[in-house]
Amino acid sequence: MANEYPQETETNEYRYISAAWLDAVAAGLTAGQRKYPGETWREIPAKEHLARAMRHINMWLMGNREETHIINASMRLMMAFETDAAANDRGEWEKKLREVEAGRLL
Repeated sequence: MANEYPQETETNEYRYISAAWLDAVAAGLTAGQRKYPGETWREIPAKEHLARAMRHINMWLMGNREETHIINASMRLMMAFETDAAANDRGEWEKKLREVEAGRLL
């Protein structure tokens, strides 16, 4: 029997993105914007965002649940992605994403 909803027809699989996770990331970004008005995170290099994401991941792995470390790490990873893309040729990122979509960089 053929698959009723073949994945091959989707350009991007948004159904795999957790709505609750996305909402928590948006809430965290909103809280951050209130604390640090403007988009000051864009002034921080990608490498620093990655270091801060690793801190949150490590804290979670060590059992610390005092903060929303997974959400905080997610936000920092998004920030690293954006600042790296802005610092480099965004066209190169788009090219890499197309290769991932085509299954060449998995």
